[in-house]
Amino acid sequence: MEYLYYRLWQLLIGKSEEDMPPFGAMMIFWMIEGANFATIDTLLHHFFNIGYTPKDKNGVILYSLIPAFIILIFNIYFFFRRRNKIKLKYENESKLKMKIGNILLFTYGILSIVLLIIVGTAYPVS
Repeated sequence: MEYLYYRLWQLLIGKSEEDMPPFGAMMIFWMIEGANFATIDTLLHHFFNIGYTPKDKNGVILYSLIPAFIILIFNIYFFFRRRNKIKLKYENESKLKMKIGNILLFTYGILSIVLLIIVGTAYPVS
């Protein structure tokens, strides 16, 4: 995950100000991990009846915000606060490794979203 964060960060360089690429990469990862969490939650709810089905609007908001903030705190601690260490660890990668990393990054992102759509359509939570 660290490496994928670094690759996303490097793809965002030059698109905005200096501190924005690491922050933007963290936020994009937050959305992708949120999609992964929603997919897992939907599968657990459907197959094992594990999970909470919110009854009202406030329940939906609370049920959505708690995992979102947990994932955000995780990303701030493990990616954004450690961005300089991550950069030093991966900045001397070869061109081939960079291309492979970009392919892995895009594959991970696209598969996360496609899997969420497939699972959400096949197993709607009622």
